[in-house]
Amino acid sequence: MNARAWTIGALAAIGLLAAPLVGSAAEPAAEPAGGKAQGPYVVVVGVGEFQDKAISPRPTADADAKALHALLTDKKYLGASPDRAKLLTSSGATREAVVKAVDAAAAATGGDDTVILAFFGRGSSTGDKPCFLTNDSTVKDRAKTALLMSDLEPAFKKFKSQNVLLLMDVQYKGGVDAGAEKILEPSWLEIMKLVFGDEKDENMLPPNRVLVLGNPPFQDALTKGDHGLFYSVLSDALGGKADQAPYNEGYESDGIVTTRELLKYLEKEIPNAARATGKTDKEKELEPVFVGRGASKFWVTRNPAETDTIKKRLDAVEGLAKAGKLTPDLVKEGVDLLFRMPKLKWSQALRKEYQKLADGGATVADLEAHRKKLLEDLKLDTDAAAEFTRKVLPAIYKLSAEYIKPMTRGELTALAVKGLFAEADEPVPADIADTIKTPEKISDERGKELLTEARLRLGKREDLDGAKGADVTVRALVGALHDPYAGYFTKEEWLRTQGQLFGRFPGVGIIIRREAVRDGLLVVTPIKGSPAFRAGIQAGDLITEIRLEVDKEGKPLPADAKKVHSTKGLKTDDAVNLITGAPDTPVSLVVSREGEPEPKVYRITRNYVMVETVHGVKRDEKNDWGYYLDEKSKIGYLHLSQFITVSNELGTPADVRRAVAALKRTGLNGLVIDVRNNPGGSLKAVIDICEQFVGKEAIVTTKERGGAGATFTYSGRSAGDRSFPIVVLINGNSASASEILAACLQDHSRATIMGERTYGKGSVQHVEEYDATGGRVKYTVARYYPPSGRNIDKVAMEQSTELKSRDEWGVKPDAGFELKMTREELADWFEYSRDLEVIPVPGKKAPTVDPGKDKQLAKALEHLQGLVNRK
Repeated sequence: MNARAWTIGALAAIGLLAAPLVGSAAEPAAEPAGGKAQGPYVVVVGVGEFQDKAISPRPTADADAKALHALLTDKKYLGASPDRAKLLTSSGATREAVVKAVDAAAAATGGDDTVILAFFGRGSSTGDKPCFLTNDSTVKDRAKTALLMSDLEPAFKKFKSQNVLLLMDVQYKGGVDAGAEKILEPSWLEIMKLVFGDEKDENMLPPNRVLVLGNPPFQDALTKGDHGLFYSVLSDALGGKADQAPYNEGYESDGIVTTRELLKYLEKEIPNAARATGKTDKEKELEPVFVGRGASKFWVTRNPAETDTIKKRLDAVEGLAKAGKLTPDLVKEGVDLLFRMPKLKWSQALRKEYQKLADGGATVADLEAHRKKLLEDLKLDTDAAAEFTRKVLPAIYKLSAEYIKPMTRGELTALAVKGLFAEADEPVPADIADTIKTPEKISDERGKELLTEARLRLGKREDLDGAKGADVTVRALVGALHDPYAGYFTKEEWLRTQGQLFGRFPGVGIIIRREAVRDGLLVVTPIKGSPAFRAGIQAGDLITEIRLEVDKEGKPLPADAKKVHSTKGLKTDDAVNLITGAPDTPVSLVVSREGEPEPKVYRITRNYVMVETVHGVKRDEKNDWGYYLDEKSKIGYLHLSQFITVSNELGTPADVRRAVAALKRTGLNGLVIDVRNNPGGSLKAVIDICEQFVGKEAIVTTKERGGAGATFTYSGRSAGDRSFPIVVLINGNSASASEILAACLQDHSRATIMGERTYGKGSVQHVEEYDATGGRVKYTVARYYPPSGRNIDKVAMEQSTELKSRDEWGVKPDAGFELKMTREELADWFEYSRDLEVIPVPGKKAPTVDPGKDKQLAKALEHLQGLVNRK
């Protein structure tokens, strides 16, 4: 529902708030491409009783479903009509009935209709694919009788422009007696695929879809009274609390609960409720999972506390319209602003003027005078628009010259203009839209004019102030390439993320995660040699406050700036943003430590931190690594977490060289190089490491622009060490540089490749400083090929009929050395391995790599021991 929809029909708006609201306040009521809007549609499924006695009841499921259905059909909240609100509970919730209900929702909706689908009950898995257990499901034949995500795909493919909210409170852990059969933990990515399709990049997800997992597959569900905890919190949110401070958007409640407000409420209040309700630490750590929260913003329910006020104001606007005191354009604008809180400050200021008018505190003349002033203040200076263009053009020129897919400057300019308006949440003006329909006709000069004109049309607004306009435009431009490996980082984002790409970043040097039970930030481990490590921060410390004296650049904070930040409810990303900053700038952390009565304040001076990327078997008393996996047989172990290089003496290659030299001083008969879960990193780093083991052989070849551009083969420059056998461990998360290492050593018969096929990322990216904004641009410049010339890239394989027929992508283990882990084994492995890199608290035993808890590593060790014994 929006202003245009509210004023259609000679302004017959008197009873609109008393009747069910339709749509999402985002599109007109005219028939859109997805079909004519008909109003909200609700399907609520709750299954707590099962015919198969091997499935335990879920006592709250039926009650939750009935209560949510009642709330969504209540005219105070959503008011979905009875013929558009399907409720299925235990007695009638068969697999066939659920599929039919969701299909009916897809068939009966169109336009900007909102579709709410909710599932309460038990789940299981078939293989590792999740399934929802309906009343007629059986454990033994659940692949045929339970509801699979694939059963709903036909219906979901019919959802086009509809707003879709999928709510799931499904208990996957326990409750199913499968006898001797081992049931795997399901992958919730199958649910994500159902909702969003095959798109893997969250920045490219459809903007009108939201997925909420109130009870993720790996966590237990909780109850609160007669209902599930998820429903208890959800009902409060939908009942209006999400439209109240501090969850509402704007300066006050506006009477509707949007998806953004809903998710903000659930994100805060579900963990709060879990801490209060849960009996074990595990239960207290319950947190929901959201996907699609960034772009989606449609509304789902009304806040009854504001309904009367809104109705009175809309009635007042209608009265002025009937009296001829307001033009139709002003009526449309006023209804839109009064119905929903706008995001921009000038729009909010104008909303207040319409409120004054509707409340009798101002005249139409007052409104028009204030409106005129606000619009005049919106006009952007031509020089500011030209400066925006100067900041965006370098990205267009750079991508046109170097991006792997040839694109003209005109094409990129058109993408930038569309991206700017999309980020501003405004339609592209008709004249500009006509021009960018034919980007091949856009000259460089015309491109500059288009960018400047686009920025002028949007005027002054806080979300585009200063460098923000260029930041959002370049980000949108790079996102429009639909390249999952490309991206744009603002100056602030780069401070937080550069360590993930280069292993060196300015900060204090700690790894942290949310600690739900105590509602703080847990120090997983300090990084060796970092400022935090030297200051005495330890693993297990709980950060309760972050205290700031200066900004990220070291300038004193103004007197009114917030200097003390509690970590209660603080997101990890926000905490990282507060803690990181330029070298030689201070930050103070207030830390609670087990066994110490009072918190302690650590004032730490930030500096550059080098991430450890080469890990061994166990740390010694100085926290240095020991690398022998089997000291008797002289078999070493190196786990490479990423590939970085800073200089000849700093980075992964230097650390590998030192580790191998240390092993050889006391004997080295075999070496395991573990690149499982290694996402890659520096091309130079992996080439240097390959050279250490293959010498002057060809290592990797890069080809620009799909092979049509420059081709370069990198080879070693010095002799390699072939005095011991190597096993390289790989898995499905070994990507990019990890694949170059494995493929190179495999092609030259220098190592046995063991484990599972790699990720299949066969492309090379540049990460370059973007001087215009101080940010960084990451973009694909080439594909790479190992010495054999085979294809690594999975995307290229999927696009090639010939390669697809051969299933050629990634690096496969050598024949006889493929060893897959089940999801259960993977879960156990992650549990055991996550703390291996932790620097132990003084006096505590350091964690040790244990082949007994890692069957792939055990196989690698067994293979090398066999080679040693045959000598």
